[in-house]
Amino acid sequence: MWFVGTGRGGRAAQIHGIAARLRKVQREADEREAALIGLERVHTDIQRQVQRAEEELAELRRRRIEAYSRWWAVREERDRARHVARRLRRRLERLHHRPRPFGG
Repeated sequence: MWFVGTGRGGRAAQIHGIAARLRKVQREADEREAALIGLERVHTDIQRQVQRAEEELAELRRRRIEAYSRWWAVREERDRARHVARRLRRRLERLHHRPRPFGG
């Protein structure tokens, strides 16, 4: 049965099959490598956008705190002015309602 060719012919077919599979797997690996490069580029772009957004958010938070601080200071000044005005109004009312001395 040496003429059936189960030895070398089958081995050549095995080598050919393995080589074809190797080419296919290598092509898939190259495609994945190209996809990874693209995804890394997208990730880097998104990371930059996130960093810019975080910087903008930090700036907005700082501005919010400053605005609240100014609002609080103006509110305190308003309350102080109202308090002084109330005291002055009371003083005027007392002076208007105070009996006048004779001959004055």
